[in-house]
Amino acid sequence: MNWNVEVDIPGIGPRMLTVDQPSASDALEHTKSRVNDMFLQLPSGITSYTVAVFEPGHRTGDASVCAERITLVTATEPARG
Repeated sequence: MNWNVEVDIPGIGPRMLTVDQPSASDALEHTKSRVNDMFLQLPSGITSYTVAVFEPGHRTGDASVCAERITLVTATEPARG
């Protein structure tokens, strides 16, 4: 099934994608995996993003089937003493 997925990255804005997965939760997980891979290519400074999955044919204002806000954790070097 082709799910409509919105990825909203603060400072970049929302982007609508079509994701072919059997369920809404699969579409959510697939998109999160792809976005996390994309962040490896982007400059640092982005700390979170939101993924929302909508039924095919949804219209503006329709509720999402599932959504998740992802907060990115970055590794830091330990303080030297």
